[in-house]
Amino acid sequence: LVYHGKVFTHIPAIPVQVVDTTAAGDVFNGALAVALAEQNDVLSATRFAIKASAISVTKAGAQASAPSRRELEDFAAKHKPTY
Repeated sequence: LVYHGKVFTHIPAIPVQVVDTTAAGDVFNGALAVALAEQNDVLSATRFAIKASAISVTKAGAQASAPSRRELEDFAAKHKPTY
């Protein structure tokens, strides 16, 4: 759930083939911080972070699972929000 503009919005997880969840939270928080630092609103930043963490769980390990910006952009192009 994200509180944005006096409204709560549910953002569902993106279905992926899970390999390892070790760094999912760290990747989510890092991506959220990046998106907010880039002046994105909280809803867009959360969507960005969810996509980053979805990518991270498809790979083994911690540091190796953090997606690059390019990888995240490619993934985002294939997973447009439906919410």
